[in-house]
Amino acid sequence: MNRLQRKSLRPVSAMIIDLNGLKETNDQLGHDAGDALLRRLGEVLNGAISVPNHAARVGGDEFAVLMPGADRHAAVATLDTINELVKINNQFYSNAPLSLSVGLATSEPGETMESMVRRADLAMYEHKREHHASRKAVTSAQQANTSAAI
Repeated sequence: MNRLQRKSLRPVSAMIIDLNGLKETNDQLGHDAGDALLRRLGEVLNGAISVPNHAARVGGDEFAVLMPGADRHAAVATLDTINELVKINNQFYSNAPLSLSVGLATSEPGETMESMVRRADLAMYEHKREHHASRKAVTSAQQANTSAAI
């Protein structure tokens, strides 16, 4: 990020990706199962990200993608590629599907790289909240249907 801040190449886009359900997988199936999910996501990112873009694991279940010279349209196209590769990957691992929460941001004129990445991170957390809310709604509906059937 420091190198990107010093270079004049703009815009720059960033993606912050969170692997949904890693803690639950680790708790229920063990760390080997969680590690397998992380490796699969790494394979997806290796298939979707090429130079000059860079992807890295930045935390337990979080990854960052930096895309120098990529405007929002190019960043969305990269995200579409990631989503397609996840779909394909999940066809082979239907018993342990990958689920991602993603935040995307593109630099604004004069904005620091840190600020742009922070916006991507906040967008990822919003996507994660939506993911959890939709899972709760599905679970509640399933419980209501089960109660009605009894």
